[in-house]
Amino acid sequence: MFTNSKLAKSVRLACAFGAVSTISFSGAVAAQEAEEAADSVEKIEVTGSRIRRTDIEGANPVTVMTRIDIEKFGITSIGDVLQAIPSAGSAINTNNNNGGDGSTTLNIRGIGSNRTLVLVNGKRWAPGLSGSVDLNNIPSSIIERIEVLKDGASAVYGSDAVAGVVNIITRQDFEGVHASGYVGQYDEGDGNKESWDIGFGAANDKGNVYFNISYVEEEPTLAGDRAISAVPVFGAPDGFGGSSGTPNGRFMFFDETGGFNNSAGDGAGGLEPWVEPDSRFNFAPFNYLSTPQERTNVYAQARYELTDNISVNTTAFYGNRKSEQALAPTPLFFGSAFGDSGYVLAANNPYNPTGLTLSTDVGIGEPNDLYLVGRRMFEAGYRSFNQNVDQFQFNGGFEGVLELGDREFYWDANYTYADITENQITDGLLNTDRVKKAIGDVDVCNNATDGCVPLDLFGGSTDIGEGSITQEMLDYISFTAQDAANTTLESYSANISGEIMELPAGYLAFATGYEKRWQSGFDQPDALIAAGITSGNSRQPTEGSFSVEEVYLELAIPLISDVEFIEQLDLELATRYSDYSNFGDTTNSKVGLKWRVNEDLILRGTFSEAFRAPSLSELFLGNSDAFPPLTDPCNGGEASNPDKPGCAGIPATYSQPNSQIRITVGGNEDLLAEEAESFTYGFVYSPSQVEGLSLTFDVFDIEVDNAVSTVGAQSILDACAETGVTLCSLVERNSAGGVTDLFNGLVNLGGQTTSGFDYNVAYNFETDYGDFRVNWDGTYIDERTSIIIDPVTGDSTSFNEAGQAFDRDVVPRIRTNLSVTWMYEDFTANYLVRYIGHTTEACSFGTSTDNDGNLLEDTLCSDPGIDVFDDEGNLSKDSYNELEAMAYHDVSLGYNVNDNLKITLGVNNLWDTDPEVSYTTFANSFDPSMYEIPGRFFYTRLNVNF
Repeated sequence: MFTNSKLAKSVRLACAFGAVSTISFSGAVAAQEAEEAADSVEKIEVTGSRIRRTDIEGANPVTVMTRIDIEKFGITSIGDVLQAIPSAGSAINTNNNNGGDGSTTLNIRGIGSNRTLVLVNGKRWAPGLSGSVDLNNIPSSIIERIEVLKDGASAVYGSDAVAGVVNIITRQDFEGVHASGYVGQYDEGDGNKESWDIGFGAANDKGNVYFNISYVEEEPTLAGDRAISAVPVFGAPDGFGGSSGTPNGRFMFFDETGGFNNSAGDGAGGLEPWVEPDSRFNFAPFNYLSTPQERTNVYAQARYELTDNISVNTTAFYGNRKSEQALAPTPLFFGSAFGDSGYVLAANNPYNPTGLTLSTDVGIGEPNDLYLVGRRMFEAGYRSFNQNVDQFQFNGGFEGVLELGDREFYWDANYTYADITENQITDGLLNTDRVKKAIGDVDVCNNATDGCVPLDLFGGSTDIGEGSITQEMLDYISFTAQDAANTTLESYSANISGEIMELPAGYLAFATGYEKRWQSGFDQPDALIAAGITSGNSRQPTEGSFSVEEVYLELAIPLISDVEFIEQLDLELATRYSDYSNFGDTTNSKVGLKWRVNEDLILRGTFSEAFRAPSLSELFLGNSDAFPPLTDPCNGGEASNPDKPGCAGIPATYSQPNSQIRITVGGNEDLLAEEAESFTYGFVYSPSQVEGLSLTFDVFDIEVDNAVSTVGAQSILDACAETGVTLCSLVERNSAGGVTDLFNGLVNLGGQTTSGFDYNVAYNFETDYGDFRVNWDGTYIDERTSIIIDPVTGDSTSFNEAGQAFDRDVVPRIRTNLSVTWMYEDFTANYLVRYIGHTTEACSFGTSTDNDGNLLEDTLCSDPGIDVFDDEGNLSKDSYNELEAMAYHDVSLGYNVNDNLKITLGVNNLWDTDPEVSYTTFANSFDPSMYEIPGRFFYTRLNVNF
């Protein structure tokens, strides 16, 4: 009784599973075969709904990537592949060295990777403490396809599905053996990557089993081996942007007259006066540009039919990741300028060049105030951060078909257990308690029972590790940190779906289910780090847990069929009730409408409520410190900033002593859960007049309330300076004006919004010279706004991140991927263009220079201290740097040697396009979460099937 075109449906199914290039239709025979194929299509779940159906086109916008599509990217991590899709925003990956941890996450819509839910075969994949899933631990060789739902789906899947859902479908019913090998490196001869895997499958009429082992090794690329990352700020004069923590060191104290003394007295050795920015240290070459890691994964799945209507299924996964990040030798900073206490440079210390007893506790600006000491500790070697992560996940359960009369109801009952354990070892750190003792009274040091050795900080060192600090001194003050972290996930669930009754327009279908889930975790830093006596970032332990109990109901209601302009009109409803142990209960619902106008055109739209419980780290993360590069807007004190109320009372002698300012970050047990609303509408058009052509277009609008985030350290400083009230309670200054601490912990912001549209054009056609498949996928961002509420005053401030208010694009408005695939006999070729739109950034330092170090006349970056707003509140043009739009071009050529062997050669970044230079990123001079490291990447892949 239904008039939906089964031929069109078959074509769409073929497109979804990447088979359209192998299908041709000619005349009545092909139509008849397609009709018969459609009749036999099994009802399946498509991401975004738990109702099984034969029509994959629902009200939800879903993008499907097949295994063939994944291989086009020529990279080893599925996380990197997903980060390249146009709807993805910036997220951490293995090119993040300073601040990275070896993981790769996905950030759909750019509103946070912990707002994207990751499923494997429809089951929740375990996140880490942050609530984000490390996609590196999902081997690409087990994947059959990936379904990406770009819509809120909390009503169907629960928490975290705010921006979208990624559902990774593994190989099913595979028989035989498959294996592949991949090797590649940059044209500079570095960054070697290799991947090896082998899979075994067997199946019969009672069930199937699949087993896979994979190994990936990625070697590092050093920042010093690329021009853009070999200096702190590319294109700036020598020394610009470098660290004030130099190998020779810097020193400042107040002498008996109460004035600054920069000379450190006669015979100060290598220690230099604290004069900025002379001889700043270039830390960049010692960092990784791409970080190394080694991944070993074992995956197994099995399904067996116990009876004709009941089967048992299990999946098990074990993955190990060893990864590393590296930074330049640690800079040791202490002094009253940083709010430190307890540091005393004793007069009788044999390495004290002043002959005075200097202390951080005598009062800032008073005689003998030890104001600043900073020295790059090259003798201690590089700082190395090594992670060893073990992840185990098990899913098991039963599924079947319950037959009641002529109706079939599909049911399943499942159990999930996951454990992620991480051990991190950090080298190159110093015990600051021992530093205090080693520079203090020499008699106390010599009589200590812990092996104290007086420390010579004032003789300087070199960039090859030679200096005044002996191995004996180093052994006393250095330590190796050992941290441990763990996350566990456990859940029970049961679901049932089917068709309830026949209505005039079709069958009323439903899905309902129950889930109980527990999550817990801890982070235990090294004892010295937890005690705050480290030269690195200190942090407190984290521990917490929560549980949730949920029920949901989903309905698919056919409203109208077989009338003029309405071939089929369906209403989709879903609602989920969740009861959290620490947030109380909540109900979230979703409404969708799908209108099939005719065989060619579908109109669709959804409105959904979403919910996200804060992650374990957001709730329970212990306070830790960080040292981001910041510009103090009160530099020069009240006298230099008379129009900034927040600078009142700061002495005119105040000059920001260091470009990096210590801040405090941490979790918040009082956080509220996030609530969101999303709205999508669009169309799917497959014109019968043009066989093989398909177009989709979907508008999206997401609003998140109580968004969990940080205000941002620079935003806090700027807001306090400009208003004298807003966020000033979060800033601590000493009597000399210096920022001694700034709290940038997690809070519930007023919210954030994002809107725009997605589009896709796919065209498959045949010629005498081969078959072609063209796919053009893109996302346009119209708006992205954050609303911040002052925790003290309650005042709200809106920041439009997409540039609507100020006509500035700080995120790319447009990102598109265009791929063209050609297949002819045994050859396959693919050309992929990845386009990233232009952006604009506000500069927080100096002025722009050309490659010769000359100042540009039409500079887009403001001098320090110059407001970025004019008297009328408009942004000043001279405060911004434009990053032009750019594109990466990837090409590959494959040849089927025989039915069992395929060889592929490829080049990523064919035209050797460099990333756009950024002046706001810390190191590298480009954003590694958006752009790739410079250089052509050549690779070879072999695929074998038996």
